[in-house]
Amino acid sequence: MPETPPSHSTVAEPVPLPSTSKVPSPATAADHLLAMGKDLQAAKEYIRAAAQSHGEEQLRYLENAAKASLEGNRPKVALLLSAEVLRLSKDPAQRGQAYALQAQAYQRLGQSAAARGALESYIAIPSVPADKRAAAMAQLANLFQADGHDLTALDFLVKRDPLLSPADKQENHRKIRALLDAQTSAKLKNWQGRSGDPIVQEWLAFALIARQHPDPASRQAAFASWLEAHPGRPDIGYENLPGTPGNEPANGSICTLLPTSGRFASQTQSFIAGLEGAAAQDAGPPIRILNVSSDPALNASVYAKGVAAGCAAFVGPRLPQDVQAVLAARHPQDPPILLLDRAAASTTPGVYWFDSGHGVAARQLARDAFAHGFRQALILYPLDSTGASIQADFLAEWQHLGGQVVSTAHYASKDPLASSLHGPLAAPLARNAFIFLVARAEQLPKLVASIRAYSARPILLPGVLDGGLTSIPSTGMDGVYTLTMPWESNPTVLQSPLAQRIRNIIPPSDLDNWRLAGLGVDAYGILQKILLAGNSRNLPEGVSGKLHWAHGNSVELDFDWAGWAHGGLLQPATLPSVS
Repeated sequence: MPETPPSHSTVAEPVPLPSTSKVPSPATAADHLLAMGKDLQAAKEYIRAAAQSHGEEQLRYLENAAKASLEGNRPKVALLLSAEVLRLSKDPAQRGQAYALQAQAYQRLGQSAAARGALESYIAIPSVPADKRAAAMAQLANLFQADGHDLTALDFLVKRDPLLSPADKQENHRKIRALLDAQTSAKLKNWQGRSGDPIVQEWLAFALIARQHPDPASRQAAFASWLEAHPGRPDIGYENLPGTPGNEPANGSICTLLPTSGRFASQTQSFIAGLEGAAAQDAGPPIRILNVSSDPALNASVYAKGVAAGCAAFVGPRLPQDVQAVLAARHPQDPPILLLDRAAASTTPGVYWFDSGHGVAARQLARDAFAHGFRQALILYPLDSTGASIQADFLAEWQHLGGQVVSTAHYASKDPLASSLHGPLAAPLARNAFIFLVARAEQLPKLVASIRAYSARPILLPGVLDGGLTSIPSTGMDGVYTLTMPWESNPTVLQSPLAQRIRNIIPPSDLDNWRLAGLGVDAYGILQKILLAGNSRNLPEGVSGKLHWAHGNSVELDFDWAGWAHGGLLQPATLPSVS
């Protein structure tokens, strides 16, 4: 999957409160602030309203405050407020909503085990509707699978099956098959001795039978024999499900070569949500999800079977080892493929690259800064793998353009201290210098305050990591600029029918997954409108940024700029020029 691109947010135009002679109540003020997109201010007003209320009204305001805090990327506050709702409320529906909010907050904080606990408490409430229970079980399966607990994930997928409509059930069966296909036969046999669920046992048995009997007639006979030996077991329709490529036609689909299990599974699902949303919006070629694994050689075989099955185009893989394996198995006459990685030196016909990681923004920042007259840069980044990778991409592009580096420094990623900046910033910076900064949202105000103690030069970021811009206080942020994404910051894009469709699957407040869905939308646009249309130089309008050809068959994004000035956030913004 592509790396998460820069963080973006929307700042709505101010909407005045009703003109009355009385000061609006906290609840009324909160409702208006929420409508304006000012989630954190709304949360504060809802808390004030709760303090002035009692009973059900108080609980409702606390719940609203928790929701607004989560939307404003304050998951710790949302946890505290939802815990208060759980302490005070005995209403099952209200408690269920609080558990659901807690699950989202824990996921934002990276506390997977706690998120699983909240979701399990949620589905334990008898009054939870079937569709919401099924959705929570799917989330539990994703969380357990991402943490390496594949058997537990399988158990939740199987248990949610009776709650689903026929169409949703088919998709659930595809997920079950993908999870099973990613396991070794030895592991499946081990699971047979560990699972007590008879339907899970049946899935395991059928998966092993399918591997032992490649001939369709022999396989069907083995399935029938197993069912005869286990009277009362339902026919799960194993053979009627979308199988591995080559077993049934792909019918001109765009086929994915992305991991459907393991630690990248949730990222794949978000990206595919964008692909499928764009396919439904444009009534274009459907999406066919091929079941890939962590074995590059096996993935190359899956690709070859996809070609034979009639895939019209492919998107993925992303990991270098998988890219190399697939390219080694590719023939010149094969359908076009869009690889989600930085382009290799060669440009093979039919092979396209969609580079959308942090490095794209870092390189754009270098080009834009140079174009605005800056010639010197002071580089400051966190001492972790992400920070090191981003600054390396910026440095390579900056030096290629002829820019100079005044100094390079790093800070502790978990605790940026002002003392670490003294050396790099002690010497005055020239007028054509700027500060290149890599920072996370929660650390940015502290870092900027530390930098401003030494220098007033512009601070440029290739995107704010792990948070939205509206969650960052504007005080003291003048002269700070960051790259942003239209998919998150442009009201027209956010209000489009396509965004509304995908919002039903992934909320925009889930920043990382929302960005990945936007990249999926753009990947589909490239494949449908460019590759399948045969006009490889006419790129579509991107929702993640402006699509352009970087070199050869490599597509890159140009993001928008946002910046703080006069105590407020401006979107879009223009970089200052050095005359």
